Amino acid sequence: MEKILEMAASHAEEAELYRVRSQTKEVGFQANKLKSVESAFEDGVGLRVIKNQRIGFSSLTDLSDPQDLINSALESAKFGQEARFSLPHPGRIPSPQCYDSHLISLKTNQMVAEGEKTIELILKEAPNFKCEGGVEKTEIEIIIMNSRGLSFSFKKTAYAFSFYAFLAKEGDFLGMQEGEASSKYEDWSPSVARKITEAIRLSRKKAKINPGRYPAIFTPKAVPLLLQSLKIGINGKTVQKKASPLLGKLETRIVSPCINITDDPLFSFGLATSPFDGEGMPSRRTQIIKEGVLKSFIYDLQTAGLMETESTANGARGYDSLPSPSTSNFILKTGDTSFEEMVKDIKEGIIVDQVIGSGQGNTLMGEFSVNLDLGYKVEKGKIVGRLKDIMVSGNAYTMLNQVVALGREARWVGSTRTPGIYFKEINAAG
Repeated sequence: MEKILEMAASHAEEAELYRVRSQTKEVGFQANKLKSVESAFEDGVGLRVIKNQRIGFSSLTDLSDPQDLINSALESAKFGQEARFSLPHPGRIPSPQCYDSHLISLKTNQMVAEGEKTIELILKEAPNFKCEGGVEKTEIEIIIMNSRGLSFSFKKTAYAFSFYAFLAKEGDFLGMQEGEASSKYEDWSPSVARKITEAIRLSRKKAKINPGRYPAIFTPKAVPLLLQSLKIGINGKTVQKKASPLLGKLETRIVSPCINITDDPLFSFGLATSPFDGEGMPSRRTQIIKEGVLKSFIYDLQTAGLMETESTANGARGYDSLPSPSTSNFILKTGDTSFEEMVKDIKEGIIVDQVIGSGQGNTLMGEFSVNLDLGYKVEKGKIVGRLKDIMVSGNAYTMLNQVVALGREARWVGSTRTPGIYFKEINAAG
């Protein structure tokens, strides 16, 4: 790689190589049985150059003839965006926990056994259900070097365990999805099965609710629906294009004072944990919201340059893409209210657990309208049954300003860590 970088740098003002190597083992299940065991290997390199103050980029998966990679990157610079940054010099890199050797030694037969155990536990409670899902482990190596002397590499692991149980009847379909993911191995079969069987138990009775506005509890699985608008709003590209509804609102309260959010690539064993971002900038925690007040947007080098500010080390990329601002581990601080206490406080309301898709509406402005895939009705402080054929809608920013309570327990949903949230109201329509 050093030779490729040297060759590219001789024809450009600056050059950078970004390499990703990964090995994945995946065990798949369908119709309550083992379906497949698959392995995959990927190795790709991306070359970014700055020539005549313009950005060029190219990528490939075969390094036997790197001249094509270099020529393509240099040629694309003729039409590339004007560079508003310089590549970083070497800096001090933190060492967050993101590699689990126990996961690498995890045998395929153990992955199969844990998947089969999950299915067995579900069918013991609900023998008429069908189960499908997967267990996947990945080892990733990332290498970055540039013409300013920067040369970093690290390895990380990822483990995903996800199952879906469903029952199809004429005129009715019931399905529940549960899963966990981390950079660290853990036997999730008992907890995933328990969550699915609990959802099945709560869904055995059906309930109805009249159209109107009701108090609502969003489980951690559902909260990311509301956070997606915020993630877009704080993105440096959206801000730079003057499209963000949060433009000009730094140091202004935008959500309830109980909301505290941090972008944290240093969180131990998070899916997005890493010592540096996709441009070699040392990873760092960024406070996004403190006590409801917007404290920061997120930037990569280019958007930071365009906005005349500093990168927040949020440049995300694959080997085949240019860096772009993106959140890492998005952490919503927990509160002090249990789920049971939230339910007990509601005379008549809704629990939102799963929704279908991201819904319709202006996501950028926080508007959403989604079908309730799995949700429950609460009456007089108790869950009385599953709600079917219900659509919920509202505005994420409005709801995040009407928080009654935050849950005391958080869980990961992808790279977002969040508790459940109890809101004052949501629109419901049949």
